[in-house]
Amino acid sequence: EENGSSGQVWEVDPALPSNSQRNFPTVLGGTGGNYESFAYDARDRFNPTFYVTNDSSSGSLVRFTPDANTVQQAEQSGDYSNVLTTSGTLEWLMLHPVSGSAGDASGTFSWTSSRNTADSNANQFYQNTEGIDIRNGLLYFVTKRSKHLYILDLDALTYTKTSTVSGAFDGQPDQIKRILDQDPESEMLYFCEEASSDNGIHARDYEGNFYTIIDSDTLNSETTGLAFSPDNKHMYISYQSDGLIFDIVREDGYPFGSMRLDIKYHAD
Repeated sequence: EENGSSGQVWEVDPALPSNSQRNFPTVLGGTGGNYESFAYDARDRFNPTFYVTNDSSSGSLVRFTPDANTVQQAEQSGDYSNVLTTSGTLEWLMLHPVSGSAGDASGTFSWTSSRNTADSNANQFYQNTEGIDIRNGLLYFVTKRSKHLYILDLDALTYTKTSTVSGAFDGQPDQIKRILDQDPESEMLYFCEEASSDNGIHARDYEGNFYTIIDSDTLNSETTGLAFSPDNKHMYISYQSDGLIFDIVREDGYPFGSMRLDIKYHAD
């Protein structure tokens, strides 16, 4: 919930009608924030972790580790409704650039129980976090104003940072979604776009090359709500202020993770 410093993180069950939803937030939001996007790492189902970005100049990225007994009960019963509403451990991201400079492209990271300390660290090194995704132990998030992509190795506790500015992708990165493929060279990381005159959807391959997937010259609002069908053959996006949602498929019938995708490459 983006609501200044008082936003919270809510959980909705799509199978229930609106009058049956819980009327209280999860515990992920703590004392509040300008929360943007959510992701989770459940490689170890008995020790999952959950992450939320905070679109603020001093908004540190949140990690929540749920109560172990609550997780065990959920795994045994199949009812996970209490995992994010029962108190657990809240921590916030600290980046440690290799030479201590905001311009460094790599470094290490840690988690702290002091939100104030982490918020100061975010203000210095990773302001206005937006989209987030996790695949195979790698956490990806983007910062809107500085237009950077961060990749955190959750096991090695190291990170890298690269620019998202390339060719037609000149707006601010928003939501992101990674598509995995049996061939690692076919994996793509997709970005929504904000604050450009022709917002669209862009992608980055495993070598760091950027591509334009969709580029509209008639719809000016930001792209958001990026999602894919289970077989990766349908891409769903919305143009926020225009109130339009699109279901996009490839003309050749291939999934969006395939490198056969005929898209515009950014040489610069």
